Amino acid sequence: MKREPVRRCASCRRTAPKKELLRFARLKEREGWRIVLDQAQNLPGRGAYLCPQRECIRQALKKRALDKALRAPVPRELLEQLMADL
Repeated sequence: MKREPVRRCASCRRTAPKKELLRFARLKEREGWRIVLDQAQNLPGRGAYLCPQRECIRQALKKRALDKALRAPVPRELLEQLMADL
C-alpha cells in the first residue's frame, strides 16, 4: 500500500496530506527569486506549504512565515489575493 506524502504548514505547523495544502515555490530568475502559487504541486525549486484557511494565511503574513520557509521575500499581494479568493 502506497503512503500519502505529508507536509507541514509554515504558519500553524500542523501536518496534513500534501494534497490538502497550498504549495508555494521559489523559482530562480535573472533578477533573483520569484515566488508563485504552485497549484499543480510539481514545480522545481524550494517549496513551502500553507493550510488553505484565512487564519493561516493571515498568520503567515504577520509572522512572515513563508519568507522564512522559502528564504526569499514573498510578495504581500500574492497572499492578500489568495485571502480574497478564499
